[in-house]
Amino acid sequence: MKTAPNNTHSHKTPISILVFDWVVACSILILSSPIWVVKVAFLACSKHPIFETLFIHSGGKEVAIRTFSQGRFSTLPLLFSVLKGQVGLLGTSFEYAVFEPSHANQRPGILSVEQMQRRMGITHINTNPNTVPTFGLFGYVSNIFKCLISKLVVVSTQLNYPKQFNLLGVDIDNNTMDESIELLIHSSQSTSTKQFAFVNADCLNIAASDSNYRDTVNQCDQVFADGSGIRIACQLHHIGLKDNVNGTDMLPLLCEKASLIGIKLFFLGGKGNTADEAAANLAAQYPNLEIVGCHHGYLTDENEQQVIEQINQSGAHILLVGMGAPKQEAWIRQHKSALSVGVAVGVGGLFDFFANNVSRAPIAVRQVGMEWVWRLAQEPTRMWKRYVVGNPLFIARVLKQKRLSHASIEQAPTNIATNLGQVNNQHKRRWYFFGIKCGQFAKRTFDIVAASILLILLAPLFLLTALCIRVESKGAIFFSQTRSGRNNQPFTMWKFRSMYIDAEERLEKIKKNNEMQGGVIFKMKKDPRITTIGKLIRKASIDELPQLWNVLIGDMSLVGPRPALPNEVSQYQLSDRRRLGVKPGITCIWQVSGRSDIPFDKQVELDIDYIYKQSLKEDISLLLKTIPAVLLARGAY
Repeated sequence: MKTAPNNTHSHKTPISILVFDWVVACSILILSSPIWVVKVAFLACSKHPIFETLFIHSGGKEVAIRTFSQGRFSTLPLLFSVLKGQVGLLGTSFEYAVFEPSHANQRPGILSVEQMQRRMGITHINTNPNTVPTFGLFGYVSNIFKCLISKLVVVSTQLNYPKQFNLLGVDIDNNTMDESIELLIHSSQSTSTKQFAFVNADCLNIAASDSNYRDTVNQCDQVFADGSGIRIACQLHHIGLKDNVNGTDMLPLLCEKASLIGIKLFFLGGKGNTADEAAANLAAQYPNLEIVGCHHGYLTDENEQQVIEQINQSGAHILLVGMGAPKQEAWIRQHKSALSVGVAVGVGGLFDFFANNVSRAPIAVRQVGMEWVWRLAQEPTRMWKRYVVGNPLFIARVLKQKRLSHASIEQAPTNIATNLGQVNNQHKRRWYFFGIKCGQFAKRTFDIVAASILLILLAPLFLLTALCIRVESKGAIFFSQTRSGRNNQPFTMWKFRSMYIDAEERLEKIKKNNEMQGGVIFKMKKDPRITTIGKLIRKASIDELPQLWNVLIGDMSLVGPRPALPNEVSQYQLSDRRRLGVKPGITCIWQVSGRSDIPFDKQVELDIDYIYKQSLKEDISLLLKTIPAVLLARGAY
């Protein structure tokens, strides 16, 4: 077993957090008990296992955790790991045991700040999220709420991650923050000026009604997705957005990279000395950064050419233009042929943030995608139209685009009657499969309830049988054997041992005496391998009772074709394999119609007959018929 390296940064989790985890986990488990019942029953009726076991690193050791194998609410069983103290409600991201643990590995959590930032596309923000004990119970609870809010804002679905996608007629590039910065740095060495742009929900609202702006943006060499609004729109279109590539987060990272490799910047935009103040603040933070010029964004016909010459003579590689959309994109497009910079980027009101004219939302607000609320609270008179009116309008336009795109994909019907017939057939098909699912659910529920009751009622018989087996011969009380289940999946079937412990070795010597027609199954009325108690419990079918446990855990059903041995299945004809299409059972049609006296080919026919007409009513009928068949011991040996 792998062992995690010593974690010098680990902290002991405070008692208050452990108690909070325990109380919340217990409360959720109690409240979610109906979901558990439905979930377990549904998975039990399907071909999937109920639980999946995973191994993760937790504070220097490997621990096993369980989840539901399929569908929604799959993480509910993790609450039991919370009760055990193996994981927390909040902690580090899971590190699976197939990989070496990181040095930062601490107590993992169902929720994590790291996952939240990945979901919101802001992994580039360094918040040191995993030192859970350092922020106390209040910080722990607040981070849990932030993680939950982010899950509401960005719902995880099956997403595609295209290199480029279209929203409201604008082609947007799907890059991470690191990829975007690398593109800027690489393009800064270009001999001709490339144009980059940021677009957010407000920009796309403008593009929806301004064709000139839309055309300008679509001609840009790169268009960055900025803001949580774009992320929500992508979710609606089942598009995975790699990162929230916004200018406010990008500029410090770009300045750090530029200062290391000698890339020169020019700031054009803002009012008064805003650009100069932003440049001074950034230069103080990055001493080697070269910001070779600044100019306000209020250009006139008289000074515009002079400013262009100033930019060209400065030797700048990257020009940041902050005039607001759509003006800045139009200006760059109009003058980029006259510029000698490698890349020009429209950055909106970016300089105001770094000149400290406008405060940036706290990290906690940005982590849940609510920075727009902070901006609205700061400047309500200027921003209300952009956010209060603009955000709902943007979502409405995105939904309309989604509806139209779906409509365009669908083929128009050539004949109304044919179309109505197709719809009717689809409804019939859906109801048919729904009926099958309901039947599977009813059958599995009946199996669980009946097997549980029988195991309790028959417990004294189990004890008496076990005692008799142990007194007569040495060896295990129970006999386990690999059998072929549904779709030929192997499982371990349990029985009371009715033979001597060397029965498998003695089989080869007596195979020639097989009395079962067809040669696939071995049956012999006076099998010398069977013990005295074995003959009795076989005659009364008591030896089969431990298979109620197989029924309870989902390997078998009360009613179904008997489970075959793998070596028997290998001898099946193709037509015989049809009996492997359902779960095997303890009893079926041929068990109540003569049992071992029926030849193998007839057994297959009876099993196939059951498969085609199986229902809860049929199962109950066969179980009732099994009682006299067992009492009379017809064909039992």
